Amino acid sequence: MKSNDLLLEVRNLYFKYPGKDFVLRDLNLTLEKGEHVLIIGDTGSGKTTLARVLTRIAFTVYGGEARGVIKIGNRNLFEINNEELFEKVHLIGQNPYMYFTELIVRDDIYNYALRIHRSHDKAVKSFSKVVEATGIHKLLDRYFYELSGGEARRVLVAKALISNPDLLIFDEPLMWLDEKGVEDFKELLKLLRFLGKGVIVFEHRFLPLLREVDRIYLLRDGKLVDVTELALKLSRTRSSLRNDLEKASVVNPGERNSNNRQKLLEAHGIYYSINGVNILKNIDLSIYENDLILIYGLNGSGKTTLLKVLAGYLKPTKGIVKRYCDIMYIPQNIILFYTEDSVISEIREICRSRKLGENCIKEGVKKVMSLNIDINESPFNLSYGQMVKLAVTIANLSKAKLLLLDEPFSGSTYSDRAKLLEYLRGASISALITTSNLDAYQGYMWSKTYRLEDGELSELGIGSRDTLGYAAWLYEEIRNGIGN
Repeated sequence: MKSNDLLLEVRNLYFKYPGKDFVLRDLNLTLEKGEHVLIIGDTGSGKTTLARVLTRIAFTVYGGEARGVIKIGNRNLFEINNEELFEKVHLIGQNPYMYFTELIVRDDIYNYALRIHRSHDKAVKSFSKVVEATGIHKLLDRYFYELSGGEARRVLVAKALISNPDLLIFDEPLMWLDEKGVEDFKELLKLLRFLGKGVIVFEHRFLPLLREVDRIYLLRDGKLVDVTELALKLSRTRSSLRNDLEKASVVNPGERNSNNRQKLLEAHGIYYSINGVNILKNIDLSIYENDLILIYGLNGSGKTTLLKVLAGYLKPTKGIVKRYCDIMYIPQNIILFYTEDSVISEIREICRSRKLGENCIKEGVKKVMSLNIDINESPFNLSYGQMVKLAVTIANLSKAKLLLLDEPFSGSTYSDRAKLLEYLRGASISALITTSNLDAYQGYMWSKTYRLEDGELSELGIGSRDTLGYAAWLYEEIRNGIGN
């Protein structure tokens, strides 16, 4: 390998946030021009931190401290000015909504292109090119806050390409994407490879990407371990293992359907319209105690709208919703769930507002510490997966009997997704979960499963399927296998 082919070099990197222990310890990574790598790891293992380090955000925004060597091309990271670094390395973060500066998508991308190219003609040419490459034509005249999570991410990818960077870093790019969105992202990776772009992908939902990259790393104990050969070897057992898992998962999913259970919510003839267009059409739904219900739908199908109607945040255009218990809504954009400047303040506030006393606070602290989350940390500094786990813990602490969770599996490892389902199934709480993909479908887990399509709710009959069980197994085997 020639030295001028080396796009990124990281040697003996140590990094820590102010007042904290080292998150990254003796980490090493090289990336050649045009090479694509996938980095997996537990929630909170440091993937987002590494992305921040490589873009200097960890220092300029978070005041972190590092030692070791980081080179972009042949130049030290800290010798490159901000403007040049921005053109060389572009980070596409977990929450795409944070990256919009204009209300209308078209204006946001064009104005960004104008700032980069400083010429109307060049900006228009660049704008047209990225729109065509990413296929976002139908999104251009939308308000950014109207976009689903998957749609917002596709727009953000287009925006990143405006500056024509050498290296693109994706932090959880499959978050909130439906199956079509995943295929679109895989096509985008092919485009970036054709363009000779270096790519680093940090992703919990790694299964669709295993054969789309050149190398696979596990971030563990602050270090990167090359698990490419092990991951691909284990993944070859997929067909036989999935068949075994799916046979094992054929249990009676209707065992919860008892007429003796308390009804928690019922919705009858629900319509919801925007500008005369029906987003929801004649929806009927009943939820009972101990129910665990899945609603699957593609991005933009109305899942978030339905949850907000059920929670009472939106008033249906037609129909009625009856609520017979305390309900808590946990949004897809998990940042909106939090209001306080520290985790302990969140715990105190929920206990105070529900008049649950000091024992509630003590119980909350104990539960949060079991998640390996610092109670003095700001919830906004946690990874997305940690934010979701914390939100579910706080919701359970509140004594709400019914949780409405919008895309709660985003940003979590397959193992954490399985644990969340097991937790909800075993807890004395009911939950309605929406998802834009069927990774979390395990037939035996759910009381009922539905599909939301064209505004209508219908029962989902897809037979036995256990992608989640297989993926969780694969991830644990990779983690356990690196020590052998």
